[in-house]
Amino acid sequence: MLRVLYDLLAAVGGGDVAALVLLDLSAAFDTVGQAILCRRLQLSFGVTGSVLRLFESYLRGRSQYVRRSQLKSIVTTLVCGVPQGSVLGPIFFVLYTADLISLV
Repeated sequence: MLRVLYDLLAAVGGGDVAALVLLDLSAAFDTVGQAILCRRLQLSFGVTGSVLRLFESYLRGRSQYVRRSQLKSIVTTLVCGVPQGSVLGPIFFVLYTADLISLV
């Protein structure tokens, strides 16, 4: 961060125009449509049969709730998102967005 700040201040101090673009992907994993991802794995990457069923069972049927002290919200089944903190989460996200990246 200090390096980025230094480079920005040096550019502005030298009379140059400086711009900083930040991309926050912290919630990006929550936007992955599970059905779309499974379909894309099948059509774009040739994943079929038991491997596809394994990935589908890994992604689908997940649920979540919010708990605060003794209070607990209703349990909601998730229809989008990949498991965060997993090894497969980032890989699934890259595969999900691969077709979109090739269009840019």
